[in-house]
Amino acid sequence: MLDDINSPVVAVAGVTVASTTGALVAMGHRAGSAGLPFASISAFVLHRTVTADAVGLVFAGLVLHMLAMFVWSFVFVWVVEHAIHREVVAAVLVAAAQFVLSGFATGASGEGTASILPLGDRIVFAGILAASLVIGIRLAFPRGQRV
Repeated sequence: MLDDINSPVVAVAGVTVASTTGALVAMGHRAGSAGLPFASISAFVLHRTVTADAVGLVFAGLVLHMLAMFVWSFVFVWVVEHAIHREVVAAVLVAAAQFVLSGFATGASGEGTASILPLGDRIVFAGILAASLVIGIRLAFPRGQRV
């Protein structure tokens, strides 16, 4: 599945990273700083205090976000290829899993994006994630060719 640059996972992850990063920048900007969501991601992993002014924290969060979206894209492609075979259903399941997992992580630690984003933004983010997964897999395969 990951043997070359033309892998469906790479195509799906590219679309997913771009769309979800843009969404987090917009949500963070509205919350006070475009880097705030990324700082909260790295603060969760590195056990540090969230400050959007810390460039290293924001950069680390951006890298961790990209890695997480790659993992969710891999899970999505695997589910479509091996289990469900329906892109929309698989995308909704993966987005719901991400939503629940981020909520549990924040509940357990008090850190993470769910601690700084309101519920409405988290729901919108899950919708953007699901839509980008579907769009990514449809771009990964030429017309008529499906998983």
